[in-house]
Amino acid sequence: MAAVAFYYILIVTVFDFLLKWLERYLDVTQRKTTRQVDAQMQQLATANRPAMARSVTASQEPALQASKLHKAYNNVEVLGAVSLKIQPGEVVSVIGPSGSGKTTLIRLLNGLEQIDNGEISINGQPFIHLNRQGQQKPRFMENAEHRLNIGMVFQSFNLFPHLTVLGNLLLAPRYHRLASEAELRQHACELLHKVGMLEHAWKYPHQLSGGQQQRVAIARALMMRPQIMLFDEPTSALDPEKVNEVLQVIESLAHEGITMVIVTHEMNFAFKVSDRIVFMEKGRVVCDDTPQAMRSGQHPRVDAFLKDVSLA
Repeated sequence: MAAVAFYYILIVTVFDFLLKWLERYLDVTQRKTTRQVDAQMQQLATANRPAMARSVTASQEPALQASKLHKAYNNVEVLGAVSLKIQPGEVVSVIGPSGSGKTTLIRLLNGLEQIDNGEISINGQPFIHLNRQGQQKPRFMENAEHRLNIGMVFQSFNLFPHLTVLGNLLLAPRYHRLASEAELRQHACELLHKVGMLEHAWKYPHQLSGGQQQRVAIARALMMRPQIMLFDEPTSALDPEKVNEVLQVIESLAHEGITMVIVTHEMNFAFKVSDRIVFMEKGRVVCDDTPQAMRSGQHPRVDAFLKDVSLA
């Protein structure tokens, strides 16, 4: 009996040790790296070369157009007949009170949520629509090729926790084989340098602050060289002192002529960088106008919304 007890304790001890080792190994929050950015990566980041832009056929069509979008959850209408037209290079901010449908709209624009009615096109080509055939229930249709034309930055960063910063940037373009490994690494280093995160290339997301993670998320979206960037309240999950570092990156993109749609509660930022501002309430577009017109008092509902905001 003593021998049986001994072997039982030995087996339990060994299995307990192996289980704890496996848990530690799989716990991505315990991963640390001391690897430093080497001279080669610094050189790649600062090399002068033509931008690796995806070729786009010149067109007078809107970069992004949404027509009469409807969306409801459990028979509760969230969006009703929302239409939006955005020209190439235009920066449009979407503002409004909480619950007005801003996030739902931006999730419909890139297909993260299915529309109940309406259609979305990119450069005049159908992207998302409902296919109706006789009396049958309409079918949700999406041209998946256009998905690569849209980059998305989320409120909560959504970085892959088991990948390094560099790994997060390289994952999608590797999968879609956008370029050679050397070109992708160079482009990743350039973007990390651009957003001030090159020195953190080998770190894991849990080693970064919220502002740093969001800057990495922006660089990751840009890796696919999208024509259109969508931002869903990119600063809402950040501490106040980290907000400006993210807004500065977005502002620099606006100056570069990237087409952008920004859902935000940062009013001063929206009025500073936007060509147009869309005000939403109760699932409807109440006002779509320039920042100058919004400031002029032409829209009473917007004035009421901004009455406690000191616009610079």
